[in-house]
Amino acid sequence: MNLAFILRKIRSRGYTLEQSLAELADNSITYNAKNIWTYMYWSDDQGKDSFIMVIDDGDGMNKDVLLNRALNIPKDEHVDKGENDHSVYGLGLKAGSFNHCTSITVITKKDELIKKTLNLKDGVTDNMPSCIEHKFVKKHLEDLNSKKSGTIILWSDLDNLAKLRASERGPNFYEDCDKAKKHFKLIYHKYLLENKINLFFNGTEDVNKTKKFDPFYKDNPNTIILPGSKISFLKGGTTKITPYIIPIDTTNENLGKTRNELQGLYFLRKNRVIDYGGWFGLGEKNADKFWGINERFNRLRIEIEIPIETSKDWITDSKNQVNIPGYAYSKIRKCLIQIRKDYLEKINLMNGENKEPINETSKKKNELIRMLKNSVLNEDELIKIENSIKGSNE
Repeated sequence: MNLAFILRKIRSRGYTLEQSLAELADNSITYNAKNIWTYMYWSDDQGKDSFIMVIDDGDGMNKDVLLNRALNIPKDEHVDKGENDHSVYGLGLKAGSFNHCTSITVITKKDELIKKTLNLKDGVTDNMPSCIEHKFVKKHLEDLNSKKSGTIILWSDLDNLAKLRASERGPNFYEDCDKAKKHFKLIYHKYLLENKINLFFNGTEDVNKTKKFDPFYKDNPNTIILPGSKISFLKGGTTKITPYIIPIDTTNENLGKTRNELQGLYFLRKNRVIDYGGWFGLGEKNADKFWGINERFNRLRIEIEIPIETSKDWITDSKNQVNIPGYAYSKIRKCLIQIRKDYLEKINLMNGENKEPINETSKKKNELIRMLKNSVLNEDELIKIENSIKGSNE
């Protein structure tokens, strides 16, 4: 079947722009990149000749890998290559990119410099998009040619981005860049904390660099680690569940989400966050009501490691969403019920320790307030109120 025809059929995979860019970053990490630069250029109101360019200093690809895997539908199952291999289905580059554009150009250098374009009209071709003549793009092509290895991914004909908001698309385009930077800050936080990669957006200066951030605040002395669990599954693999009570003063994390939205589960695979926030359809046993976003739990964040052996049971083919498999559901829910219970006990204990002792006068005052709020008072309560008034007048 014609490759371009197949790719047109899988265009709408529900990727946001930041999720699609993460697919490119995943490939860069897989090929041992230390630095990844993302550039977004909007040329005019209609987006003509606009482009998105992702550059890395990784190992690059040879012709066989480029033509038979990166720019094609893999014929064989993906063989895992180790801790930095973030490929699951081998479709991320194509599916993520074509969700936003109609043409992907790859310029890569390993043994030699190779340039190929994959578009929705011709499939794989030697024809280059017009934006490759842009002076900014040409400069980076020259830089790559002078280096030992690396890769440039160029998106052109950004049709789906251009048609969304036409004349307003320009400034919104750069807001999307900021969203992507925040997204990377969270999903690659372990790589950033361990100084394994540097992520840059629209520049090479420190201001363009994604800052380090830990959503679990593991090095903060006020963070509390609750008892977790390791769960093995009959279908294969083991998951490790680690709950954290984050410090109370973490109000502005600059992630584009509220602390309520950031509570709950964080699913990671090979130190990369796949999906996060909320409770993923879990709830109490034998109850119709699922756990929802609740302010009481906005300090509880739970790290869950996805088993490598059975990743495809957990991760959708777009690799941006986790569906807990049926065989794991009951065990994870049981563990979370205990974690949520431990969390509430610890929070209530801390709240109790911070309260001032209540004296007898305060007790009486609180009791009176409670009774007065009650619209229907019994005879004993009326007598108590009457005696209190007399006592205050004596």
